[in-house]
Amino acid sequence: MPGRTPVLPLLGLVLAVGGLALFSGPPSFDYIDGTEFVVAGRNMDLPHPPGYPLYISFLRLFSIAAPCGTPDYSCFRLLSAIVAGALAVSAWAAARSLGVGVRPALAGAAMVATSAPVMGQLNLVEVHGVAMTLVLAAIALRRSPLGPYSFSLALFGGHPVSLCLLPAAATRRFSERWVVLAAVPASLWLFIPLRSTFPGLSHFSRPDSAIPVWRYLSLYGQRLGTPSLDGPEALAGSMGVPALISVLLLVLLSRKWSWRLFTSSACGLLFISCYSIPDTGSIAWIAALPLLIWASLGLDRLMGGRFPDRCIALLLLAVSVAGGTLHAWRGGDRAAETIAGDYLRGAPPEAAFVTSGMSTFHTAYMLEVLDRRPDIVPMDVHRCFFRIPPPRVLPDTVGGRPLVAVRAWESDCLYLHGLLFSSAHGPVDWSAYEVYSYEGRIHDGFASDEMAEMWARRGIQAGSTDERDRCRERALELAVSDITRERVRTLFEVY
Repeated sequence: MPGRTPVLPLLGLVLAVGGLALFSGPPSFDYIDGTEFVVAGRNMDLPHPPGYPLYISFLRLFSIAAPCGTPDYSCFRLLSAIVAGALAVSAWAAARSLGVGVRPALAGAAMVATSAPVMGQLNLVEVHGVAMTLVLAAIALRRSPLGPYSFSLALFGGHPVSLCLLPAAATRRFSERWVVLAAVPASLWLFIPLRSTFPGLSHFSRPDSAIPVWRYLSLYGQRLGTPSLDGPEALAGSMGVPALISVLLLVLLSRKWSWRLFTSSACGLLFISCYSIPDTGSIAWIAALPLLIWASLGLDRLMGGRFPDRCIALLLLAVSVAGGTLHAWRGGDRAAETIAGDYLRGAPPEAAFVTSGMSTFHTAYMLEVLDRRPDIVPMDVHRCFFRIPPPRVLPDTVGGRPLVAVRAWESDCLYLHGLLFSSAHGPVDWSAYEVYSYEGRIHDGFASDEMAEMWARRGIQAGSTDERDRCRERALELAVSDITRERVRTLFEVY
């Protein structure tokens, strides 16, 4: 990259992007994986596959070195802000390696970092920011031995979906260096069997022998299916239509064809279309990142042209930055905390509390980090969290403790009472729950779907037809996915 490095402008970009990541995030915690990563990072435990050993190590080191009284979600979001600043520098370097000028590269880096698929992962406690930073560094360093190493680190230490961006980082000599340089990052996965031999709060069924470890690391292969329209829909939904159009226009206006970037984006889009997970938007960056880098070439051409061209460049840049920032903004979103708090609030004193799905992550976080409800004994129905597993068939009591469960629709001895399943009877004090008066923002469709079911649970226990209809209507308003809408309708038909 010829020319001097603009230290002060880069520093300003780092502070701006890091500050945006810090202030645009949720005030409590997110609904998806953040609480799980906090719990696993504090204790060097095993989170969901494939374990993310590099990221977990970063979290652990940060929990020791950070000037935080308690290494909680807010504390770890400081690390996310640091990663956001590093990503901005990597994006600038990647653009410069493609021949983009200094100022257009700064503008392009700002566009990359503020894009919703990118910033939407940087303002959370999430591994994708580390993976993106390493991939961009690999593109910038692709002609040096550090390029293959950085990409291998993104693949084995960041996130396996980084593989989709291999065409953007590969060179003719890449394969010659890959075998040797990939070995060191690949050894990070030895953390999985080594750590699984010790007890932990998050252990994901303790993959402590060859076959369980392989199943643990190859989880992604089991989720691949035939292509669908989920990929384009996830990309447009994640970026926002105005921002996506702006980026595509900049790609066209660059008047430069890059088969590497095109192939990377196409591979990412194909993977998203074939990969069956509920939160497809969380990996939309694998299709968006190559397009965003390509758009930097468009900014370079326009910003080096006449006054009208520069105006067009600034307009498209502003639309992308503003659209991405607004789309990724999570300020005021306390939905996950409200949901988790209400489930925990419904458990009687000294209860055995059986969780399922995302409620397991939230419960572990609230008990382990926030020190809520030390009187209860938590259990995970999937046996991936906590130290005491629940019985295969849930009874009404365990060890003299009343048993309550977040989900037990098919149980013979537990019944829905309030928000939880238990053997309790009598009237429910719905005013004790905060979810029914919640008026804040709901960023995640998962959180909105969960609130929809919570309203449905209230509705099927309503004492009057009017109350039942009101709850049903509110549940359908909150439901985002077709599965949840159908579930709400089914609950009111069956109960």
